[in-house]
Amino acid sequence: MRKFTVLLALVIALGQWGCQFHAGDDFKSYYQMNQLDDVYREQRITRPDYELRKGAAEIAFILY
Repeated sequence: MRKFTVLLALVIALGQWGCQFHAGDDFKSYYQMNQLDDVYREQRITRPDYELRKGAAEIAFILY
């Protein structure tokens, strides 16, 4: 019974770490999209380049 309890605690701890890691990726993707929007609004990149980068960021978000 003790081994089961230790194993269960370990699984829960690893699960929480995974969720925290994934949440960090979500925030990074959100920040990257906002930064890209700001760069486009400041007219530092063209519309086709903006669409290309936005598509790449969305694909990266889906893959993670």
